[in-house]
Amino acid sequence: MRAIEACVQAGGGRVSERPPEDYREDPDTQLMMAFAAGDDGAFEKIIDRFQRQVYGVVRRYLGKSSSAEDCAQEVFLRLFKMRRSYKPKARLGTLVYRIASNLCMNFARDEARRKMLALDASYGADEEPLAAAVADPGAVAPDMALESRERAVIVRRALNCIPDRQRMAIILHRFEGLSYAEIADALETNIDAVKSLLSRARASLAEELEGDIQAGNL
Repeated sequence: MRAIEACVQAGGGRVSERPPEDYREDPDTQLMMAFAAGDDGAFEKIIDRFQRQVYGVVRRYLGKSSSAEDCAQEVFLRLFKMRRSYKPKARLGTLVYRIASNLCMNFARDEARRKMLALDASYGADEEPLAAAVADPGAVAPDMALESRERAVIVRRALNCIPDRQRMAIILHRFEGLSYAEIADALETNIDAVKSLLSRARASLAEELEGDIQAGNL
């Protein structure tokens, strides 16, 4: 049972958030504002700031690395395309997680028919292809212990079996460390709905992992 709790327990302690009116003072939001104002270098900093988080979310959600890479690149392409119309209405981190969450769920539901946006658009002074700029940062350590990898496979398989929004809520809270309020913003819902999603996700994961726990795999 402790294995389930380790995988899905609410991270506790992160329940506060800054007042909604202070997002313009957020350094990441300021980077996006600078990019919208014409600073190409600001977008490179945005990629550096968020690429590991984005890859973490999409890999845990989609599982397949090739699909995750395409989806992660599209997250940044969506941000890039917002340049001309961007008006800060939330912190940039909230916007990034919202885009990533929506793309992951849409991609998983309609992968066979969905056409990814072209990733060969160039930007910046050197006309660098966007896809190259957001290449996989290699978040997974090559020397990860075999036992840890096996457990990760079991948990990922269980995550893939639970409903879409439950899965995303667990990933954002347990693995990305987002608070209930931050998850609510990312999923465009309210805190009570997030609590309900996490509660149902725990129950779903407990059911999926029961056999592995009894077999001593976790």
